[in-house]
Order: sequence, then structure tokens, then C-alpha cells
Amino acid sequence: MLLFTFPVLADNLDGRLRLLFPGNAPAEVSERQLVEKGLENLLRQLRYSDKADRKSTKKQVHLIRERFHRQVLRQYDPGANLADAFRQGTYNDATAALLLALTLEQFNIPYEGYVDHWESYLLVDPTGTRIPLRHPAARKHDPQSALRYRREYLALVRQTVGDDLTGLSDAEADSVFYRYYYRPDRRLTFLQLSAYQEFRLAQHAYANGQYQAVEEHLNEASIRENRRAFQVLAEAGQLQLSSLRQPDAEGYITGLFELWREDPTNGYLPAALLRHFDERQRQLLNAGKLEDARRFLDQYAERRPAGLDAWKAELELLQQLRLLNHYQANGELDAALQLANALYEGQPDNANFQHYLAELTLVHLRRTYPDPDELVNRARAAAEQFPFFLEHDRYADIVLRQRALRIRDLFAAGDEAQGLKELKEFRDQLQRVPNGNDRPLWTLTAFVAASNYYFGERNYAPARAYIEEALAYDPENDFLLHQQDLLSRY
Repeated sequence: MLLFTFPVLADNLDGRLRLLFPGNAPAEVSERQLVEKGLENLLRQLRYSDKADRKSTKKQVHLIRERFHRQVLRQYDPGANLADAFRQGTYNDATAALLLALTLEQFNIPYEGYVDHWESYLLVDPTGTRIPLRHPAARKHDPQSALRYRREYLALVRQTVGDDLTGLSDAEADSVFYRYYYRPDRRLTFLQLSAYQEFRLAQHAYANGQYQAVEEHLNEASIRENRRAFQVLAEAGQLQLSSLRQPDAEGYITGLFELWREDPTNGYLPAALLRHFDERQRQLLNAGKLEDARRFLDQYAERRPAGLDAWKAELELLQQLRLLNHYQANGELDAALQLANALYEGQPDNANFQHYLAELTLVHLRRTYPDPDELVNRARAAAEQFPFFLEHDRYADIVLRQRALRIRDLFAAGDEAQGLKELKEFRDQLQRVPNGNDRPLWTLTAFVAASNYYFGERNYAPARAYIEEALAYDPENDFLLHQQDLLSRY
């Protein structure tokens, strides 16, 4: 156990968060408070609902993982920051590792951090059996995938460092990879994991052509750790930025295509060309020139090496995603929904495309059917066709909203018996649909309606009990805490 990172004292959460969110600007303070509040709520549930403090370390680790996987880490997004987990349930491997590390520290559980090729994870050893803690969407690290990752990264190293990496044996190539990246067997401290989180955001920014953001994230990472991987990505970002600014951009792109046709196996060149394509197509789409963007795609794709149809498919998919954003930003919901349906039909197992279809369909239903009962019927019919709708936040909001408004109206009309029956159904729905963006609002609506009814009847015990029940779902709600204080006097 001496090899493991010793945890800080449980009251040092604020210090950890100030490391992750340095500074006192309003935006930084807001993000820090959001994460702190989310973690404190999760810790409260672990301690008081799960009784984690009374459990063995192995059981504590299991409870922590289950709570995070079920409540916080809901949708993988490589560009998510730490606060996004509590703001909208999105995360990446780096933010998941940091949040788990913060929670383990609060229970004084030692851990080690690692980066294995494309993702980070934690390792705990409570009983002599090493237990990895990975994010919910982690994929298998088979040798071929790892080898492919190393080779693609070396293509980036070759373009930035300038070393001659041709003709290397597998062992020599791997040695260079580990020199300029992370070794999968090298333990990382919390500070190093926090630097890796900034590195992951820089990688995401680079993939999306946001080269200024690449520099900003890498500057922050470099304050926490000095690592060659940061220097490689910084140099790559600068090369891309200078090529976009140079007057002979077309000549530069032509040169890249010529190099690629000479070396079709190079992994860096098609990625660089893809980013240049995206930069140009976004300019066209922002100007409303949709047909020009489609023609540009065809012209661009024709210049690829012979036989590489998969790269053209990447261009087409990227354009479809940019069009989807364009339609949404301009309020063209029908066009966006039609495109989302086409994306889903092309890859029905793709979780992102399922999300787009669910999101746009349910938004369309909300706008089309204002009556809560009709809206629920339409949403349920859609969920029969696409069962993954049932896991979407907007579906949960629709069904909880209907029941909560019904409870409010029944108690307001003095129909106690029917109101209690609907309240029981509402509790069951809270168990069946644990997600939802507006879940706290509809929970408050339902239980406050019941509490107000009994308060009006001067039956104070159930009035207090319903506020207590609402607080079990939303313990930090200021209105409910105020109601609790008022009713405690009766």
C-alpha cells in the first residue's frame, strides 16, 4: 500500500477544487461551486443512504462506482469539462478519473492513477486484489487497437519533432512513443491527473480545429506538469494555425494531398486535411451557402488517394453533423430531425445518433403537443418505436411533468383520494425514470402540492412529511429548506 497515493484529509475538498479551478473570476467560482455542490450531494447519499462509512473498503469502492455510473457519468463526451458531469451528465475519461479520485479521498481510500493510450483510469487495492475504476463507456484495450494508436501518434510526432522515424522496428517505435507520450505502467499523482485532463481538452480542441484553445489548455497543463506530450501537441497546433493563416493556403493543401498520395498509410495527413476541410465548410455554412459546401465536399474528396473511400465517408459524416448544428442553430427543426433520422438509420447502434434522434424528436413533440396527456401518449408511442428514448432526459421530463401537474391540480381541487393515488404513481415513476433535466422542478411541484393541501387542512404532520420527502430527492433546494423551516414551527 505504500506505493499508492495517500489521500488528503477529508476536509481538503476545497483545496483540490481550487487546484482544478484556479482563480476567483466569476466563471471559475461558479464552476468550482457547481462541482463542490454536486460532490457533496453525492457524498451525502453515499454516507446516509448507502451507509458507506460502515462498509468494508471493497464495498465502499463498489458503492462509489455504482453511484457515479448511475447518477453522474451518463453520456461520454471527449470535450466535457469537470463541471459538465453535474451540469448535464457528460464526461470523458479524465473528468471521470478526477471525480472518482476526489470521492475516494473523502473515504480515505488510497488509489493510483494511470493513462493507458487513449484513456485514464484509477486503480485501488483494498484487499490485495487490484480493482480498476474506469468510466462507463471504456472500451477494451486489445493489442491491435493499442498498436494502431501508437502508430497514428508517431505520425504526429514525425511532423512536429522532425526526427526520422522511418525504418524503426516495433520495439524502437514503441520506445519513441513512450518517450513522447504516457507510459501505461507509470503511476500518476492527482496533480498529474489534473494536468492530463487539460491535455485531453487540448486534444479535443485540436481535433475540432480550435487551435487557440489548444494553446490555452496546454499552458494550464504545463503549469501542473512538464511533459513531452504537451510540447508535441502544442507544436502541432501551431503548425495548423500557421497553415490556416498563410496566404497560399490552397498551395499548402495541395502539398498535403500530394504527400498523402505518395504515402497513403500516413495517419497524420488525412487528419490534417479533414480539419482544413471542416474549417472551410464551416465558413460556407455560416454564410448560408449550403450548396457550395456540398460541392466543396465532392471536389475535396476527389483528391484523395485511390481506393480510400472510408475517408470520403468521414467527410460526408462530418458535413452531416455540421449541417445538423446549422439547422438547430437556425431553428430549422424539421430539417434537423430528418437529418438525425438519416444518421440513425445509417448507424442505429451509434449512441450519439440515438441521442440526436431522441433529443430532436422529443423537442418536436413538446412544441407540437402542449397538452400534457397528449404529449405523454405521443412520447410513449415514439418510445415503442425507439426504446432508447426511455433513457433520455427529455422523456423523463415529459412523463414526470404530466404526473406532477395532475397532482397539483387534484390537490388544488380538494380531491385528496385521487391526489394520493397519483402521488403514488409519481413515486413509482421517479424510480423507473431516474434521469431528467427538470426532475427537481417536478418533484417540488408534486410534493409541495400535497404539503400545501394538508397545511390548509391544518394537518401539519403530513405537510411536514411531504417536504421532507421532497428534500430526499433535492436536498439543496432553497425553497424546500425554507418550507421545512416554516413547517417545523407547527
